[in-house]
Amino acid sequence: MDQLTAHDPRRIGPFEVLGRLGAGGMGLVYLARSASGRRVAIKTVRGELAEDELFRVRFAREIAAAKTVGGFYTAAVVDADADARVPWLATAYIPAPSLEDLVEECGPLPVDATRWLIAGIAEALQSIHAAGLVHRDLKPSNVLVVEDGPKVIDFGIAAGVSSTRLTMTNVAVGTPAYMSPEQARDSRNVRGASDVFSLGSLMVFCATGHPPYRGSNPVETVFQLLREEPDFSGMPHELMDLVRACMRQSPEHRPTPAQIQAELAPHLFSRDDAAGEAGDWLPANALALIETKRRPQRPVPEPQPPHPAPHAPPYVPPQPEPDHRPRPHGGGRHAGQGEGHGPVHTPGPMTEDGIPTSKIPSPGRRPAPAGAGEVQLSGVNVRIGPGPRAEHEQTGPDSAPAETDWVRHPTQAPAPAPVPTPPPAPAARWRPWRFRMSNDVWGTPVVAGGTLFVSSFEVHALDIASGERRYKTRDVAWALAVDSGRVHAADGPHLFTVDVADGAERWRSSLDGWVYSLSAADGVLCCGVRGGGVQLRSAVTGAELWRADDAQQDYENPQAGPVLVAGAAYYHGAGRLRCVDPRGAGLRWSVAVGEDVPSHPVERGGVLYVTAGTRVYALDAATGAERWRFEAPVVMFTPPALDADTVYVADYLGTVYALDAVTGRERWRALTGSRQGAEPVVVGDGMVLVGSGEVLYAFEAAGGRERWRYTARGEIVGVPAVADGLVHLGSRDHSLHTLDLASGQLRWELGTKGELTGSPVAVGGRVFVGSKDRCVYALDAYYGTAVPVR
Repeated sequence: MDQLTAHDPRRIGPFEVLGRLGAGGMGLVYLARSASGRRVAIKTVRGELAEDELFRVRFAREIAAAKTVGGFYTAAVVDADADARVPWLATAYIPAPSLEDLVEECGPLPVDATRWLIAGIAEALQSIHAAGLVHRDLKPSNVLVVEDGPKVIDFGIAAGVSSTRLTMTNVAVGTPAYMSPEQARDSRNVRGASDVFSLGSLMVFCATGHPPYRGSNPVETVFQLLREEPDFSGMPHELMDLVRACMRQSPEHRPTPAQIQAELAPHLFSRDDAAGEAGDWLPANALALIETKRRPQRPVPEPQPPHPAPHAPPYVPPQPEPDHRPRPHGGGRHAGQGEGHGPVHTPGPMTEDGIPTSKIPSPGRRPAPAGAGEVQLSGVNVRIGPGPRAEHEQTGPDSAPAETDWVRHPTQAPAPAPVPTPPPAPAARWRPWRFRMSNDVWGTPVVAGGTLFVSSFEVHALDIASGERRYKTRDVAWALAVDSGRVHAADGPHLFTVDVADGAERWRSSLDGWVYSLSAADGVLCCGVRGGGVQLRSAVTGAELWRADDAQQDYENPQAGPVLVAGAAYYHGAGRLRCVDPRGAGLRWSVAVGEDVPSHPVERGGVLYVTAGTRVYALDAATGAERWRFEAPVVMFTPPALDADTVYVADYLGTVYALDAVTGRERWRALTGSRQGAEPVVVGDGMVLVGSGEVLYAFEAAGGRERWRYTARGEIVGVPAVADGLVHLGSRDHSLHTLDLASGQLRWELGTKGELTGSPVAVGGRVFVGSKDRCVYALDAYYGTAVPVR
């Protein structure tokens, strides 16, 4: 639980506010207590929602319905006020770990434990549906686990089945990894069967430790949900029939919660020694975590800095000593981690269990002496340590760059090969840094004006030079674009713009739909709105310049949404690619390209190149006249990549085509493994790179000869970044790999504690990447986390 700030209320209705539990999609969540001492969790509503009368009507109906929800496995609604200046909803506070915490800390659950939890959640859904509600956001963090079973919480974004007409058109509310396909397409048609699909997704998480869909960002996850089969890897065969039934694509073919309970009952009541409590089903470490969370949690006061002497260095709060005991996350479901305020320096390397590695002697190695700056693992040429520290720096003329715990270097020296010339050191010594967020990081970072912009619910602006946060927005940002000194973002139905320099809000505007894609250029914003909408707006004032409603697609995602390219706006709908004047003058031209959703166009020298299905088109950018087309045998999801005179594309099965940019004639083709992503081919320094599964292939641009291939330990994530003779690529092995472009040899590797998000970004001799360990990393492109010697 976090301390209250000066801006937080001290009382909400009849309740005394004790502290912050966290933030949800609708607003802040507080821990409070009644006059009799009863503790409650109070969810408040964000200001812009509170000003929406339609929202207040819907919220009042949800409150009335939620109060009727009974049952053993739900958290009771205690009180609420939809008419308050800031509407709020109070539910019984349950000091217990969420299912997310339980599985992440204790590992996947046994089959019997999974059945016990799923049966309880199914009973909770019966109670919710009987009250005329659909939960809409059933996910691991919305299920608490106590001694006598699971408790389903958070009906704040549920909507009455009888009042779904009040739901904003095509707004998909929920968590992509656990929502149903019909919810992702159009939330107006969501019924109770949608929660059953989410229940199946929970079953996958319980039994395997991972969700059924694992995109690098929410948009990619929705793309997988609509196009691909769930990831059932590690799923016990005893549960496969039930989970497949729950996750059927057709809602009418899914079982009801009552049928799920009937299916599980024989397994739960066949044991004579089972009394139905956690001790009968959960492993010992899970029971210990539940007991830990039952202990009362109090806000921890922040350490106060001493009075500094004149010219003293800034005060840095002391770091806690690592502890391998179970660490409570704060009371209840909404507890969060502290947010970083600059470079994070951990107190030392630790194992996954939180035990300092310096306290574990390796075979054949004596423990490191006290105060040693790094630890050498037995048999592995990998340095690990606490981060960039002064004791690692060497200033002699032949000294090597200082190393940190983040980077792994090859255990053997690579064969002689041309290596890139290291970029010149900046005028002032720059240190690699990492910044830890309170919430998940997603998407690809954006670099502009010496600032790194990162999406972690809000947009965070981090100073590249120091790693300090300059500011963050006050709203969620599901879509983000930076242009001409402005940061533009959409929290769904609202657009807002802040100044790059200081985060001051310039304007905000409400749209009549959910913004799923956002593009900015030359003072214009291009918005893709769910349900086939396109809107062009002024980036300066937010005023609407032009709109259309004929951009309906089967799969609405940013990779194929409306976009601004070279002074024009382009969008696809009803089998046609349309070009629109960005200043509001209307349609310029329209060309039939088929029903297959095309990629974003790429323009070069007045020619527009676009892929659509199995075809590559070259169109005159001014008139839309077709100059040539190329027909491939297999569908292509990726946009073209260009060099001076060649167009490169890759199909679904991994074949790379090099086409003459003037005639469309095939120059060469090369084969890789099967690839299913929408990432384009990367071209740079005479090389053509394409990822396929875990392998990155490099071909000569001139003739297509394969130069090298590099195999990571997991599937490649996002688009590799090529700059200064280096290739930076992310992998689902939780690592960033940096290779020599000419030879494919590994130069260094960054290991994180989560999958990388989006794509790495290489700018000015530095590389930036986000990770699902809630950290953003900034590294020296050539040396990794080492500090270059001047």
